[in-house]
Amino acid sequence: MRLFRSAAVLAAAAMFLFGCASSGGAGSSVEGQDDLEAADTAGQEDPGAVANPQIDTGERSIVYEAVLEVQDADAEGVAEEAWDLAESYGGFVTADERDRATGEEDSYSSAHLVLRVPSERFTEAMDGLAALAESERYRAVTTEDVTEAVVDLDAHIATKSASVERVRGLLAEATSVTAILELEAELAEREGELASLEAQLEDLQDRVALSTIDFTVVAPSAPAAEDYGGPDSFWDGVVVGFNGAVGFLVVVSVVIGVVLPFLPVAALVAAAIILPIRLARKRRKAGALAAAAGPATPVP
Repeated sequence: MRLFRSAAVLAAAAMFLFGCASSGGAGSSVEGQDDLEAADTAGQEDPGAVANPQIDTGERSIVYEAVLEVQDADAEGVAEEAWDLAESYGGFVTADERDRATGEEDSYSSAHLVLRVPSERFTEAMDGLAALAESERYRAVTTEDVTEAVVDLDAHIATKSASVERVRGLLAEATSVTAILELEAELAEREGELASLEAQLEDLQDRVALSTIDFTVVAPSAPAAEDYGGPDSFWDGVVVGFNGAVGFLVVVSVVIGVVLPFLPVAALVAAAIILPIRLARKRRKAGALAAAAGPATPVP
């Protein structure tokens, strides 16, 4: 009986030790996965603590964009003044394209600029640009309310930042190689997502802070030529006719002067062609007359 009890105690002790060893090995293999699940669960326990989804209607995030086209004879001068105007409002020019007209003065016929000005000076900048030129040809303004998008991005960034910090803390406490590798991969992925969200928010904030104005200045077109360009009086007609006659005589004299050196050559060529023809005709005519007269009668 005692031997049976001793054997049972030893078997129970062996099973207990084997169970502890197995539990420790399994825990090390899933340590990284359990830590990630714990991190995600911790982030979902109190969503309101990360970001407040309420939208403040007092301050809206509005994006202003405009297209403005004006007309002025000095397109280059207006373009230079537009540069100064944008800088005076605390803005800047991001693009400047100019087309130079071909002519005696070699001046600019058009200029196209893209200006960025603070949104609080947007209306003032539009009126100032229009006042630089002689006339305004076209104006279009578009607005976009991105308040909800900004709030959503802020919330996502706050949540993602907290998630990244939790993964970094778990990575610092990880002991097994498998857990470290899993946590490093997860950390890199979440940091990439966080960087993308921050870039989107930065772009929106830049568009809200600085409005975009597409500004074009063109020079007026040259007046069309009149259909009738003749003389307006009798004397003007006489003068035009006299000038035309003189011009005609000049043309004729020029033609004669050009042709005159070729006349001797033309005469020689004509003589070489015409003289043999005429001699041949004379011979044929003399032969025909002789044949018609018959044989000569002898004189007694």
